[in-house]
Amino acid sequence: MKKISPLVYENLTPQQRVVAYVEALARGDEKERRRLIRTCLKEAYIQPDLRFSDSIENLLGLAMAVQCDLQECILCWFLAIQVDPKKSKIHLQSFSNIQEAWNITITSLGIDKDSMVLAGPPPSLIFEMIEDLLPKPKFKKSKAMAEEMLKLWGK
Repeated sequence: MKKISPLVYENLTPQQRVVAYVEALARGDEKERRRLIRTCLKEAYIQPDLRFSDSIENLLGLAMAVQCDLQECILCWFLAIQVDPKKSKIHLQSFSNIQEAWNITITSLGIDKDSMVLAGPPPSLIFEMIEDLLPKPKFKKSKAMAEEMLKLWGK
């Protein structure tokens, strides 16, 4: 790689730095990635306690991941009905297990389930439609998933 002037790094806009960072990651250029971080402008901020703001951010990220996993279960279920109806229930069981794992997770964090439902995104109409089709969650599986969720959350 050609030697790049420090002046170039100093004058990168945040967007240009993001693009260069992703390109360095794609190339596997660890040295360039570190240089982009090291030469980034430093700012001082006053912000809410990171233990709070990071926890909220982690909780919302985890909630989005759970939502995506539940949507994937429904999509797989719809496809399985067409391809192999006998195996389609596996996806409903996964949905039920994930949903229960989420409930275990937020309860263990001291968050009221009903409050989380009200605070979160509106429930999916499809989720409500399949509610009566869901089997009972497998507690051991849900508990293990909840433990993984808590690790991701930072507990």
